[in-house]
Amino acid sequence: MTTAARSPLLPLAAALLCCFAPALWAQSAAGDGAAGEGGAEKASLGRVTVTGSNLRRSDGETPSPVQKLTAADIARTGYSTLGEVLQHLSANNMGSLGQATPGAFGAGGSGISLRGMTVGATLVLIDGHRMAPYPLPDDGQRDFVDIASIPVEAVERVEVLKDGASAIYGSDAMAGVVNVILKRSHEGTLLQGEIGSASRGDGRMAKVSGIRGFGNLDRDGVAGYLAAGFRRQGAVRLSDRAALGGSDWTRYGGEDLGLVANPELQVAPETRSYSLLGKLTALLPQDWTLSAAASVLGSRATQVGLLNWVSPEGGITTFDFGPGHPSPLPTALNGTNVIDPATGAPVDYEFGELPAQRSRTSTQSQRVVAELSGGLAGWDVQAALGLTRVATQLTLKNFVSLPALQAALDGGRYVIGGSNSAEALASLTPEGRSTSTNTLNFLSLRASRDLARLDGGALALGLGLDYMKRSLDEHFPDGFASGAQASNIYAFGVGKQTITAAYVELAAPLTRQLEVDAAARVDHYDTYGSSVTPKVGVKYVPVKALTLRGTYAGGFRAPNPVESGVSGSSAGYLPPLVDTALCTLVKPGQPCDIGVGGTQLQLPGKDLRPEKSRSMTLGFVFEPLPAMNVSLDYYDIKIRNQIVSVGLFGQGQINDPAAYGTKLYRVNSPTTPNAAPTSADDTILYGTYPFINLGSARTSGLDLDLRLALDGGAWGRFTPQLQWTHMIRYTIDRGPGQVYELAGTHGPSFVSTNTGTPRERGALSLNWARGPVELTGTLNYLSGLRVEDASYNLPDCASALSTVFPNGLPAGGSPLCRVPSFTTVNLSGSWQVGPGLSLRAAVTNVFDRRAPVDAFASGSTGGGVSSGGAHYNPSLHQEGAVGRYLTLGLSYRF
Repeated sequence: MTTAARSPLLPLAAALLCCFAPALWAQSAAGDGAAGEGGAEKASLGRVTVTGSNLRRSDGETPSPVQKLTAADIARTGYSTLGEVLQHLSANNMGSLGQATPGAFGAGGSGISLRGMTVGATLVLIDGHRMAPYPLPDDGQRDFVDIASIPVEAVERVEVLKDGASAIYGSDAMAGVVNVILKRSHEGTLLQGEIGSASRGDGRMAKVSGIRGFGNLDRDGVAGYLAAGFRRQGAVRLSDRAALGGSDWTRYGGEDLGLVANPELQVAPETRSYSLLGKLTALLPQDWTLSAAASVLGSRATQVGLLNWVSPEGGITTFDFGPGHPSPLPTALNGTNVIDPATGAPVDYEFGELPAQRSRTSTQSQRVVAELSGGLAGWDVQAALGLTRVATQLTLKNFVSLPALQAALDGGRYVIGGSNSAEALASLTPEGRSTSTNTLNFLSLRASRDLARLDGGALALGLGLDYMKRSLDEHFPDGFASGAQASNIYAFGVGKQTITAAYVELAAPLTRQLEVDAAARVDHYDTYGSSVTPKVGVKYVPVKALTLRGTYAGGFRAPNPVESGVSGSSAGYLPPLVDTALCTLVKPGQPCDIGVGGTQLQLPGKDLRPEKSRSMTLGFVFEPLPAMNVSLDYYDIKIRNQIVSVGLFGQGQINDPAAYGTKLYRVNSPTTPNAAPTSADDTILYGTYPFINLGSARTSGLDLDLRLALDGGAWGRFTPQLQWTHMIRYTIDRGPGQVYELAGTHGPSFVSTNTGTPRERGALSLNWARGPVELTGTLNYLSGLRVEDASYNLPDCASALSTVFPNGLPAGGSPLCRVPSFTTVNLSGSWQVGPGLSLRAAVTNVFDRRAPVDAFASGSTGGGVSSGGAHYNPSLHQEGAVGRYLTLGLSYRF
């Protein structure tokens, strides 16, 4: 089947092009003249720095594909946060994070995963500089910058580099770069207010913001602004979206699991955010410029989890495991079980009288950046100093303390199944609180100059030096580190890094048609050594209307403080594996059917090498008229020496644990690693797994960007636009005979929040403007998924959905084996009422499309289907969970 047949976007784009073609060609005569004027205007503009290069250029079109979102583009999406806007980029795929995912290690944060290569392979910059990552890493491992805390009102534009850029920016920029550029200045005062609500009356939002500018740089030699804002949004409960829950699958030929969802579960959390930022720019003598920017940004999200449950099945194993005790020690309470003195039996009980478990993250980021730029001995020089810090306070409520429960039972203060006092209930769940921090401070020096005149322009040289220090101090509350309380999400990490780097860049317009760019960078980390990364790009203009472009880039991701410092985490759950050693003891010569269970604990790696990547792009930009721009780019990215957890891959680490650094501990020898089993009940109790360099991941695909600008005369201006990404492949290679194709499936399900890897993603929009009125309609499309993950030993629907179909799939299969495609329509509009007053409105998910059923999604609230939670994918289909959402706003400028 062709790509066009799978996706509705290309036929719609063709229809738009056909409908507007007469208007396009009617403008051709005027367009040629406009092109000449535009060329003169472009030539008169000053040279600028674009994302993906440290050179100042008069031509912003580099060999690398860059998608630009202006403040106006962002406003037309209808979304009120930058996180929502970037989550809908067509290049954003598997591994992205949002605040609506309760089971994430990085709960409360929002991160971007370009090309589906995880948030750790996408570098997020603010004004071209690094920001300290969120102090709760994704999966307890990967760094990401929390975009949820960046106020959309202060954003001038966002530039998305869809190409490897480690030769320019260093570590992490393997899949691409998102550069959030804040406003440089502002004139006058602008006040804004906004309210919103889901059509069902919940999820209510209120936002106020203001910005005050002062001075004029040309007139006064100094200019700046101060901006502030506050936003609050209410929760949406799963009980108010009944179609997204339930555990009776008999209508699909499955089982009625008989699970009752916690009535407090949320499909969208309660969130708050605030921002205070300012910028000051001053002209100095001899054409030097000094600028300083400072910001304090905050966000808060409250996540509701499961009810407390204590069961003797498999015992209770918690661990003394934290920065003070990085080698985990199992804690034992009455033989690893809580004993009810009334019966003398282990407790097997769900504490329905206790509120659901809750976690709240309150994050504050602080950023100060000063830049000094000017000319020195023929060089353009820029020096920058940055101090950045992110602190997240984690508050955990309503988690049972096992020692407190045993003490309350022994003292008669709490009786299972009885009528217990509020004081007794409160004593079982002491509140836990901890603060984690991540700091990143940098000093950079950049210099560039023209070396010579070539036929196509100036041969430009750029040089630079970078110095960075970063420090992570991630903690969980003391009760969890000591093993008194337990959570399925637990992580800690402490570590520091010092990085020095030097780079060089050349831009050589050899002729008027041909430009060749090259860059190389050396980064030295005090934790492992040095990495050298090159990049080369070519841009060729055979005719005025056509630009051919291509790049080849190396890249790397350095082992971070979690992977190589003092760290640990609960590493999730094992894929379906078998205990070969125990089978050999009790079932010699027979097929092994003894499954491996137990807790997984992740440990840091030893002598880790950086991940390495190579990326290629090849494409063209076609601009036959000033009113039409089409670009098509092919991308291919391969990351090798991936830093992974052994415990998540294959039977080999069970059959030969010593070869992978795995340590398995059995019930009868809980402190002796890899001991041989001694009896039929000597099962694996827990295991520890180090990070290692293993295998590779590769993805390739196509990006299409179509833009038209049509003047309809008295009918107004029409601006259709299509952005579409097709994933050709997404493979994971774990060694000989272990290559898995995951494009279009739910794999790799062990990454982030079990997002899945859709092949198609795109957005088609049409903007109409006439006088003071502007309207925009946007169609967002996401292709479906097969419910399977071959890389996690779940190669078919039956194995992936064994909870729903414990006796196998019904005859003829099941519709649950595929998650359907998802299409939503958004509308937004604005009306300039007067010189200072404007009104705006937006409706997202206009047709109230419901999120498709995803019975394999484990990142949804309540732990997904197997735990009786919601059965939809929050990373892909969150708008379908909330439903139709209306936003109204106004702004007043004076």
